[in-house]
Amino acid sequence: MRTPTATTRESGSILLITVLLLLLVAMLGFAALDTAGGDQQVAGFQNRRDLAFFAADAGLATALETLTTTRTPSVPNTSLGDATIFPHGQPSFRLDPSVAQPIKSIGAGAFPGSSINIVAGGAPTYMLRYWRIRVQGDEAAGSMARLEAVAGALITN
Repeated sequence: MRTPTATTRESGSILLITVLLLLLVAMLGFAALDTAGGDQQVAGFQNRRDLAFFAADAGLATALETLTTTRTPSVPNTSLGDATIFPHGQPSFRLDPSVAQPIKSIGAGAFPGSSINIVAGGAPTYMLRYWRIRVQGDEAAGSMARLEAVAGALITN
């Protein structure tokens, strides 16, 4: 009968070590997948928040454009972008529904240099009329952003 040598007694331990190492690598792989999935979810939240912010910014730009052309700001309810780009719903903007007066005149002030006499008999007096404008941007999944700005328009007295 043959006596077991040291190498034959250790042959089963290599298999056990290999299985344990494979389990360790598998656990590391699953942890990496879980982390990547969490990062992807956070990135989605940030993208939706940014879409709402950019929609509110577009609403504020619309208000400033109408202030420039008509001397009174206005913000219509508007959807942005093409429906093919946003298949789950387009971002939109509107006046901020959380305040009683989203567009409010907050007074007028003198315009620097308005006392210059250009025409005989006196020049018109210029003033700046100030407006507080509050806009809300919405994203289809429920994210929203609110922006507020104070803007002025040059008027004559």
